[in-house]
Amino acid sequence: MTAPAPRIAFAIETTLGNSVFLQNLQRAMARRNDITPVWLPIDEHVDDVWEQLPLVRSRLSVRGGLRTRSALQQALAQEPVDASVVHTQRMAHLAHDFMRRVPSVISTDATPSGLEDYLRYYGMRSQHAGWLGRAKNLLHRRTYALAKGMLSFSEFTKRSLVTEYGVPDARVHVVWPSVDTTLWRPAPEQRPRDGVVRLLFVGGDLGRKGGEFLLRWARETRQRDWQLDMVTSAPFEAPLGVRVHVGVQPNSSELIGLAQAADLFVLPTLADMSSWAIAEAKSAGLAVVTTPSGGVGELVRDGVDGRIVPVGDYEALANALDTLVADPGALQAMGRESRRMAEEHMDMDATCSRMIAFIRHVTGV
Repeated sequence: MTAPAPRIAFAIETTLGNSVFLQNLQRAMARRNDITPVWLPIDEHVDDVWEQLPLVRSRLSVRGGLRTRSALQQALAQEPVDASVVHTQRMAHLAHDFMRRVPSVISTDATPSGLEDYLRYYGMRSQHAGWLGRAKNLLHRRTYALAKGMLSFSEFTKRSLVTEYGVPDARVHVVWPSVDTTLWRPAPEQRPRDGVVRLLFVGGDLGRKGGEFLLRWARETRQRDWQLDMVTSAPFEAPLGVRVHVGVQPNSSELIGLAQAADLFVLPTLADMSSWAIAEAKSAGLAVVTTPSGGVGELVRDGVDGRIVPVGDYEALANALDTLVADPGALQAMGRESRRMAEEHMDMDATCSRMIAFIRHVTGV
């Protein structure tokens, strides 16, 4: 008799790019029958009891942790689960009792020390120094020690987990941001044959994602025959040649269409850990220009499928864009390499298989 597929609970926060991770994972899991996923999306905007408590509602990590603990316990009460995956670690800090009962894996794209660039960008004080930093370090070490394994979205974050938080190397598995490569695919027929080089930027936080540098280039470049599409969270007055798109949803036909019509994806981010947008662009066959912020630079091979420019270096960015806009042939060659890399390393079905194999190995289910 065939053993029943193990039930694995997935408690995943839905802030920012985490919602894209959840969507992509659900799509891939729907094509499998070797596990039974129990989906527990943790919504920071839900109107629940925790929103009524002043000391809780003002702290995302606390209310998120309480919601995660409650969701996991309710799922376990309804029907036994064999293992769990919690994304991200801040959702797991208040679920230690659950993790002692059910073998659990934590998924993350960043550690507290890795987020220092974010804090500096927003003018916030470091949370990695002094007594607060030491307390946070101890909390994270305890949470990671209770986890049977860690899923990291980059080698950058894995190094931090191992060297700064004492997680054994063998217990950390790297999974790059991945997409449905049958959904995000090149569509040469969607690219107008008018000699115009089309650039695409996708970033909700225009400033942190480097959008202001890109707008400066649009105003100052002497290159002709280009168009820049900017997908972001708020409208603004754009210079000539720039189109602004607001309210575009993840994995939507509108967003995929913009990628399929483009030649070059640009994300000159100033502070980041990983990038689903780059994985989408590469799967759509676009050359990519980005920075080495966090683990983002791991996703692009400089000179092969794009260019990597120093963080905050406008002149380097402008030179790279001018050179590539003037050389459509190089963009096409880089785009082909992007698609090849996406098929080999960023396909969600393949990534999901590796994730499940790791989860089952470390949890013993």
